[in-house]
Amino acid sequence: MKQILLLAIICIVFAGCKQTNTAGQPKTDTTAKLSYPFKPKYSINWEKGDEKNALIVLNCLKKYVDGDIKGATEGFADTVTFMADNFSFTGKKDSLVKIISQMRGDLVTVSKEFESWMTTYYPDKKDTWVTLWYMEKWTDKRGKTDSLYYTDDVLLKNGKIVLYDEKIRHNPAPVAKM
Repeated sequence: MKQILLLAIICIVFAGCKQTNTAGQPKTDTTAKLSYPFKPKYSINWEKGDEKNALIVLNCLKKYVDGDIKGATEGFADTVTFMADNFSFTGKKDSLVKIISQMRGDLVTVSKEFESWMTTYYPDKKDTWVTLWYMEKWTDKRGKTDSLYYTDDVLLKNGKIVLYDEKIRHNPAPVAKM
């Protein structure tokens, strides 16, 4: 009996020595080994970015919600591109301020409910992007309320927003009860 117990202990110790501990080791890059059916236009080599960039974008949106358009555009570079549904602008920040002021001026209230956001850094491009997912609800001056779901991709360079790419999903109208 003692021999079986001793043999079992030796087997357990021997098996434990053969296992390798991968905790704390860097992950291997599996993307180099994969054969994708499509080639990306942009890089897929990214890492977690500095969350200070997300704070710049979130403060911009908070000030927009509060109606402070000058404050909302403080984080924009002097020359900026802003793309949205049926809207594209590239030019000086001052011109964009006028456009956004007019659009926000048509609204009485605005709110944003965030699902999440993510900051990514692309070392081969030296680009930092912040992606946001949220629902925006508003009431216009005529009393009409509406909402849209947004996915925004925001490119920052040297701590300033140089590209704001806004994509929307319309919410379906409620089904009428019969």
